[in-house]
Parts: sequence; structure tokens; C-alpha cells
Amino acid sequence: MFASGGFSELLHHASHWLGAFALALLMMGVGGALERRWPADLLQSRAGMRFNVAYAALYMAFAEVMRPLMAMISVALVNALGGGWVVLASRGWGALASIVIVLLTFDVLEYAFHRLQHAWPVLWKLHSLHHSAAEFNITVTFRHHWLEVLLKGCLLYPVVGVLFRVEPWIVGVTGIIFMFGNYFAHMNLRIDLGRFTTWVNNPQYHRLHHSNRTEHYDHNFTQLLPLWDHLFGTLWVPSKHEWPATGLDDGAQPRSLLGALSWPLLSQARRVLTSTPTTHRLAPRQTNNHGSHDEHA
Repeated sequence: MFASGGFSELLHHASHWLGAFALALLMMGVGGALERRWPADLLQSRAGMRFNVAYAALYMAFAEVMRPLMAMISVALVNALGGGWVVLASRGWGALASIVIVLLTFDVLEYAFHRLQHAWPVLWKLHSLHHSAAEFNITVTFRHHWLEVLLKGCLLYPVVGVLFRVEPWIVGVTGIIFMFGNYFAHMNLRIDLGRFTTWVNNPQYHRLHHSNRTEHYDHNFTQLLPLWDHLFGTLWVPSKHEWPATGLDDGAQPRSLLGALSWPLLSQARRVLTSTPTTHRLAPRQTNNHGSHDEHA
């Protein structure tokens, strides 16, 4: 009976992962078709894209395996801190307001965590896997260090549960909005939003965050709304023809799935063996004032 129950649970997680990965493949397929029609960069490596897709499968599998643990820790934290300080409406116009409130809360938390990833050495070593992608396209969307799943799931997202008592479907709606926004922001798509460029995160705006040019470092951190970059002084307004190359400034990147999964351990060992000096991109980066809204708006 125990074995049967364990198998059923395993089957449930496997089907959930398969559904999520199938959706990711669909989104990448649609995004890839748009990228081929209006590319920012021509002739990107298909091998690199296949690598990112394979890594996405592993990343999503780890996230699924860790889901029960993250749920347990999240519930414990929310209960310990007396969660649900503010009750949000779930019907009518009140539900729409609740969606906006939850969305803004998630977005500012993502912004704050993202800035920490670029400021704290340990977090940057993990996050540099995402920035190591020399080719910027929709397949980079899930190219994050697998430990970040635990960090966000156990420490970041429970904050919303502590602050608000909200119906799950409202959180689900905001999750869908972030999902589409995340895919869109990582596309190799040459699109000009004109005056709306700094209204919502988009391929050109987020590409500048991945730029390997020093003047673009520590800007455009937002996950969804550039509002936060504007408020906290990290906004770089892209010029019409500003589509820089991306990646780490020393070109470091994983050469295999094992290299990605063991990042940054193997990358650090490789630098020691080859005596490669540490550069700006490989250390926590200090925010500067170049590219502020006032200077480049």
C-alpha cells in the first residue's frame, strides 16, 4: 500500500512536470517563430538553444521535486508570522484591485531580490549562470541556477502570504502574467515599443540588463514593470538602435549540462587552473549612475 501511494505521488509529480515542460516548449516554439521573423541577432546557434531547452527540463524537474518542501516551509513561515495581515477581496472590482496589489508586491520583491543577486558575492556566483548566455533568446528564460528555486520559494514568495490573505486563483492570475512577461522579455526580437519602452519589461529593455558593456551594468533589474528601476535609480532608457551583445565579459559559460548544474564550482575551478583574472562581471557589481533616467531619457 505504501509502495502504491509512493508510486501515485511520483506519477503525479511526473505528470505535473511533463505538463509544465510541454507548456514551456510551446511558448519557446511560438517565441522562436517570432524571433526568426523579426530577429535582433541573426544566425544564433541552434546547439546553444538545444542546450538551454535541455537545461530547462532539468531546472523544472528540480523545481517540481522541491515543490512539497517549499510548500511546507512557506506554510510554516506564514503561520509563524501570523500570515494574512490584510484580507484582499476576491469578487467584482475588488478582485481586480487584489490582482494589481499582488502583482505589484511580487514585482517589487523580484526587483529587490534581483538587485541582491548583483550585489552579494554568493548570489551573484549563482546568478551569473543566467548572465553567461552569450546569445540572448527565449530559450534563456529558464537558464537560472537551480538553487534559486529554493531561495525564492522558501524566502521570497512567502512574504506575499504573510502580507495578504488572498484567494489562490488571484495568485494564479498574477503568475500567468509574470510567465508571459518573462518569456517576452528574453526574446531575440527586434521590436520598438516607442514611448511604451519603459512601461513594461521587453526584449530591448531587458537585453540591456544582459549586456556585456560596462556602461549597462547594474541597470534595468525589473521583472515586469520598469517603474521600480525609475523609482530606485537603476533605469537605462535604450536608444532606438541600442541592441548590445550579451554574456559575461570574460566569455565564461557552461560547456555541458554537468557544467551548468555544478555552476559556479566548475567555473571557479577552471578560472583557478587557467589563472583567468576576476573581472567586473564575475564579481558583485557596484551600482553606478551611468545611464540614469535623467541622463539618458
